[in-house]
Amino acid sequence: MKVVEGKFGKKPADIPTHEFLASFAMKAQDYEQNQKKIKAVVVLYNDGDVFEVASNEQYPDGVFMLLHMSAQAILNETLGITGEIE
Repeated sequence: MKVVEGKFGKKPADIPTHEFLASFAMKAQDYEQNQKKIKAVVVLYNDGDVFEVASNEQYPDGVFMLLHMSAQAILNETLGITGEIE
């Protein structure tokens, strides 16, 4: 399992948010078809305009955990600590 597929700052072109989310939804559907119960958090943000957090996790501590794991994965990618987890 790859933790982060970031390539931060190395994108050839911006991908529209709705296309990104549609692609991610298809990935979630693949997991669910393989009987994996996936939890997700989505953050919509635009400086000074929009800040929304949505999740299918029902407990606030679960949402916090997902956000914290995401932040740590981004830090690891930024610091060059990446790779496959066995």
